Amino acid sequence: MTRRIEALLAPALRERGDHVALVEGDQSLTYEDLERESLELASWLTVGGVRPGDRVCLALPKSIDSIALVLGVLRAGAAYVPLDPRNPPARLTAMLRSCAPCWLATDQPAAMLAETANFQMRPAAARGVFRLTAVRPSREEPAANEAVFEGARDLAYILFTSGSTGEPKGVPITHENVVGYVSWANAHFGVRPEDRISSHAPLNFDMSVWDIFGTLAAGAELHLTPQESNLTPTLLVDFIARSGLTQWYSVPSVLSGVAVRDALPPGGFPQLKRVIWGGEALLAPALDYWMGRVPGAIFTNVYGPTETTVNCTYHTVGHRPASPREVIPIGLPIPGRRLLILDEDDRPAPPGTVGQLYVGGEGMSPGYWRDPEKTAKAFRNDLPGVVGRWYRTGDLASQDDNGVYHFHGRVDRQIKSRGYRIELDDVGVALGRLPGLEASAVVSTFVGGFEGRRICAAYVLSPGADWTPTSLKAALSRDLPSYMVPRRWLGLPALPRGLSGKADLPAIERMFADG
Repeated sequence: MTRRIEALLAPALRERGDHVALVEGDQSLTYEDLERESLELASWLTVGGVRPGDRVCLALPKSIDSIALVLGVLRAGAAYVPLDPRNPPARLTAMLRSCAPCWLATDQPAAMLAETANFQMRPAAARGVFRLTAVRPSREEPAANEAVFEGARDLAYILFTSGSTGEPKGVPITHENVVGYVSWANAHFGVRPEDRISSHAPLNFDMSVWDIFGTLAAGAELHLTPQESNLTPTLLVDFIARSGLTQWYSVPSVLSGVAVRDALPPGGFPQLKRVIWGGEALLAPALDYWMGRVPGAIFTNVYGPTETTVNCTYHTVGHRPASPREVIPIGLPIPGRRLLILDEDDRPAPPGTVGQLYVGGEGMSPGYWRDPEKTAKAFRNDLPGVVGRWYRTGDLASQDDNGVYHFHGRVDRQIKSRGYRIELDDVGVALGRLPGLEASAVVSTFVGGFEGRRICAAYVLSPGADWTPTSLKAALSRDLPSYMVPRRWLGLPALPRGLSGKADLPAIERMFADG
């Protein structure tokens, strides 16, 4: 089996010719055109100075052009680093600085951002791509690629996730990991050249990895979901029907939004043969709705942190939920993955017992980008009585008597809200940086539906401070993406505290739940 993504895609790019590869609204690109454009882009990047092992940051929305650029980056031997251009400047700067020296592909406003963030900039051989080097390299920023990360030339991409220290964490993934996952997924989901597959997730979500590379490896059609369709269930349903999608991969909040608004007519998607979801739990009522409206489709739940290359388990639902309280399992490990549930003493938990889930085997990230301390905490080789390298997911899980795994929530303070993976402590760090707050705490409450969990913040003002929920939201919006800004606020004379003196987070959660 090939070990690089560009080799995995090569047969379809050569052989599918005038068949459509990418569709975005009224625009489309054939495999022949995609092959030519990606080769031109690779040459363009190489002439401009991009070398194997370099990082090319993409502060661009997902589009036909940006997907072609991703392929060009890989063919140039570099790794792509997708960044959400809607992120606040401070957060984008932190990610760019982490990757520097690097290249930035962007539009002019974002290029101006990089320039004002104290980077030295040099244009590449083409418009809109810049070489970035920090004017004052930090202690964590080596000058040479060889000192950056062992095996840098094997990296396909780096995705940044929310970090509990207030700084985003870079998760590098290798070509071999992607090829292994895509090969399994295409075989398991039965992807064929005649398929029309959704491309719902932005480039900075790892769901997009199978969307793009799985579809193109199979010679199928990839249909980019319009941004406006994500906001309105009726538009989303119309997009799926109009595109004639045969496979739909999305997040539960989107599926729940369609169900809550009853936007899907019975038998509305006769061509849809599989619905896949992941990233958070899908409640039984929403699944029952979809299974009732699209009886000809197969429904599959996938689970896996970014660190395990997209997913590490899968579960195909065999029947409609028997009750609204039924919980959908995360299923069985993908071939090559290994799962382990440990108790608080790092001993294997018996079947039926809830413990922390560890993942081992194929697909594991080499570790966090330029952060050996976090890598050592999360990726362990020292588990007692267990051989191999294991990733500590921070998720609670159990295994039933049939060997099927079930998800039970988070060990730490990471949540999923509106489809995004968020560390509440990341939000708390940003809130704590604001002057005029004597104390603050960030919690979440479960609200279901599209939102899933709602981020809430309690705060205590310092004497003379005049913060309001509106002004606090505005201040945080300068440092955090909109989806990380708390939705509910509560001003208190003092935070409730436990015996340890720490903020009593469960008590604060109850205040919001009861409010």
